[in-house]
Amino acid sequence: MATFTAEQVKRLLVFKPTGQNQKRCFTLACLLLDTGLRIDEARTLVPANIDFDNLLVTVMGKGQKQRKVPLSFQGRKILYLYIKENERRFVFGTRNHTMCSIRNLQRDLTAICKHLAFTGVRCSWHTLRHTFAVSYLRNGGNLFYLSKILGHTSVKTTERYLQSLGVEDLQAVHNGLSLLSR
Repeated sequence: MATFTAEQVKRLLVFKPTGQNQKRCFTLACLLLDTGLRIDEARTLVPANIDFDNLLVTVMGKGQKQRKVPLSFQGRKILYLYIKENERRFVFGTRNHTMCSIRNLQRDLTAICKHLAFTGVRCSWHTLRHTFAVSYLRNGGNLFYLSKILGHTSVKTTERYLQSLGVEDLQAVHNGLSLLSR
C-alpha cells in the first residue's frame, strides 16, 4: 500500500483549514499521522480520554481492548486548540453532539486531498495510519513498540509495514544506529 510522500505530509501540515468540517478533518488527519489510530478509534474519542499532561490518548481498539497511545507535543497542541474551540461529546463529533459518520469524514478528507492536489496515493484514513507506521519504522522505530501502538495482537500483522521500506530506508536507519557513526 502506498503512503503519503514526505512532501504531501508537509503540505497537509501547513494547510490552513477554513470552516468547521475542514478544521475537524485537519485535526483528525494530524491525530492519525501522529498516533497511527484507526479511524473508528479516533471518531469515537471523547475528551475525557485525552491526557494532555502525560501526552496519552486512551482508545477502545478492536475487540473492545483498551490501550494507551502516545501523543507528541505538537499533536497535543493541535488537539488541545481544536477541543477548546469545539466542546462536544465526541472530539470529532457533529454540531448536534453525535458521532460523525465515516462517510462524511471521508468526504472531507477527499476534498482536502483534492484541494492540495495529492496524486499517486489513495486518499483515505487508513493511508494516514499506514503513513504513520512506515514513517515510524523509517525513523528507526522498534517493530514491537509499533505493534503495541497500533493495537495489533500479533507482530506478524505489523510486519506488513516493513514491505513498504526500501533499501535506502534501511541504509538511513543503519547509518543512524551504527556504532561506527557515533
